[in-house]
Amino acid sequence: MPELSGIPSTRLLYYEDAYVKEFDARVIKILKLENGETGVVLDETAFYSGGGGQPSDTGLIENDGMQARVVRLKRHGEIIIHFVDEVSGEIREGDNVKGVIDWNRRYRLMRVHTCAHLMGQAIRQALDKPVEIVSSGMDLEKARLDFTHEGSTRELFPEIESIANNVVMENRAVKIRLMPRNEAEEYVEKFHESLETLPQQVSEVRIVEIEGWHVCACGGTHVKGTSEIREVKLLSRSSKGKGIERIEFTVQKP
Repeated sequence: MPELSGIPSTRLLYYEDAYVKEFDARVIKILKLENGETGVVLDETAFYSGGGGQPSDTGLIENDGMQARVVRLKRHGEIIIHFVDEVSGEIREGDNVKGVIDWNRRYRLMRVHTCAHLMGQAIRQALDKPVEIVSSGMDLEKARLDFTHEGSTRELFPEIESIANNVVMENRAVKIRLMPRNEAEEYVEKFHESLETLPQQVSEVRIVEIEGWHVCACGGTHVKGTSEIREVKLLSRSSKGKGIERIEFTVQKP
């Protein structure tokens, strides 16, 4: 997108506080795309752009004379593009606007995402071996983890569920911090994780830790403590090919 050249990086407010529901910002650029979509670049945003299996946020951008619905987001380097529709009024470069996150949706995704981190270690404990998590994904209804394992984990569901829900009840703190890459590599290895999929140019790593339980690199949004997950329920298992098992699970609705 040549239109983005010279535009400064978007300040990511969700990196600083995942519980920001509304924020003030300035419109830096309006993009009119060939497919008819409208993209809005703000100087800062609390909208999560997606990644790590977590979908992007939705919500509103508005001021006294305008309202636009944010339907999806895309990250272009260090710049976040908000794709909008249902625009009433006129949205202009230089305008001051308020962003409003669809909080119920975001908060559920935060709970599901933290649960996915918790579940990886619960599976390892139930299997009594350091399986590798090869992929993950989530939506509002459920999440999945694909991991290395020969055979079925179905008979272990009660044990996995029990381990996970014990950690939920313990209300372990979820801590987020930045670490130099070499330190982060050593730290995540202790929890059977790695930085292999992280681009080599990333020198500072955002680490998410469920205190004393699990650590990995992650750019997503998370709850502050495991009790906010409320309850974990395993849904199904399936084979995704030789040596790869998939487990699907969900969290209790408020």
